[in-house]
Amino acid sequence: MNERSRIVNILREKEYFTLVGHILPDGDSIGSLLALGEALSNLGKQVKIYLPGIVPRKYMFLRGSEKFLTEGMELSPGTVAIAVDCSDLERLGPFSETIKQARCLLNIDHHITNQHYGTENLIDTKAAATGEIIFHLLADLEIPLTDSIAEALYVAVSTDTGSFKYDNTTPETHRIASDLLEYNVHPGVLSQRIFDERPLSYYLLLREALSSLELLCDSRIAVITISKEMLKRSGTTVEEIDGMINYTRDIEGVELGIMFYVESSEEVKIGFRSKTIDVSALAQKMNGGGHPRAAGCRVNAPYPAVKEKVIQEAEILLKKPCVRFSEAAWTGS
Repeated sequence: MNERSRIVNILREKEYFTLVGHILPDGDSIGSLLALGEALSNLGKQVKIYLPGIVPRKYMFLRGSEKFLTEGMELSPGTVAIAVDCSDLERLGPFSETIKQARCLLNIDHHITNQHYGTENLIDTKAAATGEIIFHLLADLEIPLTDSIAEALYVAVSTDTGSFKYDNTTPETHRIASDLLEYNVHPGVLSQRIFDERPLSYYLLLREALSSLELLCDSRIAVITISKEMLKRSGTTVEEIDGMINYTRDIEGVELGIMFYVESSEEVKIGFRSKTIDVSALAQKMNGGGHPRAAGCRVNAPYPAVKEKVIQEAEILLKKPCVRFSEAAWTGS
């Protein structure tokens, strides 16, 4: 019996499940958790869903989003833990230590950098989103889709493919999306809410972020930096920086986009986006992970040292020394 079959049997036979997603959750994480959670509940299972942080505002409209728990995780001996869309245990944030104690841990993911930390691991790196894996699991379990499950899975797949424009989009991705659209799913409404609509505070932060723009390596690398002080001035939360990094990659001539988020004097979160190069390899050098065109990491060190190290590694990746051309100097404010 292969690993997929064993996981299907566990989902059929067990009674108690605890699902958990990763820090700074995206649409794939949230959509996959909601879809799997509802499907198991519809089978009569006892299900709890945990998220290490708040649900980003743009996903709060999804049915079931109010069911996410953010603290107080406890695992009884008979509970099956399921980590969804999470490449490593550290990405589970405050829940990582509890999850490590699970007697049965299912690891369901599509990241190429997944560390296979589960007692059972269903890792499909060819899937454009973890939502695709969940879609097929529900088919294996013969669980009928509902409108809300279909909507959650559509959000999962559409967000991790950038509304089906990233090169991880496959014919299978479109076949799954087509099946989901047979339900009461409205792609225009979902696209507007998730990709287009933003609060004013987002644009106030974006203005500051873009003012920090630096172009390096003959304008092949674009860098922006965001600080907690910027968040305070604009009235935004850290969840709202999602997507800002894409502005760096989308500049004509830029190959690699980098965003630094300075969480504290000793902690920096870094995001990478590219057009053709493998940034997951870059993230892995700093104990991060992700996909070939979108990856990230978190480094515990002062921002200046982190930035210098990242640029050095980017220089190696691009095989070209970086000569700085800065639109604005970073002041740390």
